[in-house]
Amino acid sequence: MSSHRRTTRRTALKTGLAAAASSALIFTESEAALPQDIKPKAPGETRVVFLGGDVLHNFLAQEPALRSTCERAGWKFLSTHDARAVTPELLRDTDLLMIQRWNGSQPGYVPGPIAEEAGTDDGYMSDELEDAIVDNVRNRGMGFMSLHCTVWAMQKKKFTELLGVNAIIHGPLQPEHLHNFNQSHPITQGMKEFDLPLDENFGVELNNKNAVPLYEITGFLDKRHDIGGWCIEQGKGRVVGLLAGHTYFAYQDPNYLQLYWRSAHWAMRKEIPRSK
Repeated sequence: MSSHRRTTRRTALKTGLAAAASSALIFTESEAALPQDIKPKAPGETRVVFLGGDVLHNFLAQEPALRSTCERAGWKFLSTHDARAVTPELLRDTDLLMIQRWNGSQPGYVPGPIAEEAGTDDGYMSDELEDAIVDNVRNRGMGFMSLHCTVWAMQKKKFTELLGVNAIIHGPLQPEHLHNFNQSHPITQGMKEFDLPLDENFGVELNNKNAVPLYEITGFLDKRHDIGGWCIEQGKGRVVGLLAGHTYFAYQDPNYLQLYWRSAHWAMRKEIPRSK
């Protein structure tokens, strides 16, 4: 087993270790991420990459819902919960990047295909990843979706500037009311207020005059009132932030899934179909 942990990049490339479905990011436990089964983007392909899951957030709730949303649109969906797989090389071929991670380590990840012990730090968010995200959004036009706790990255100044907001820490787990949808924006036009039975209400303060609020959230228990979603154009790219999603309820609610659907289209400058 120890020989697997010492596998070199060259050996892995030669032997094709851990071959798996093309929709998964597969890599060794080396310091550098090594996506092994990701083919170059085909002509006409729309590629979405999702980095999610940490010790506080359920990747198994996030991934299937986002995958289904993207695959219904005919897009290629790649996912991982190890930040080392999201390399600058991968992002150069990505049309939309989604992240749901707070700015901390990932205790308990297992790179696979199997390991003797779990890892403790996948390097999120490295300076290299921060630079690659900002560069690809601003200069190449990659779309970016910041989900739930991803705003909690205040140490990353360039990333925070890209988001166009300052994060406000969430309140307690509680039912939440989503309301005051921006009827002049294509993401939220026509949407009506609804409730989520249990979530955390992260909030944001807009710090860029070009950031546009999309809707508001009010907690049933603490009565706190926050901006619950926003969007902003940055250079050639577009950014959307959706702040619910701590529990699986947001990933099962048809109204919130509609927000993921519409936001993904808008972030990639695609026309938004009015149904999934």
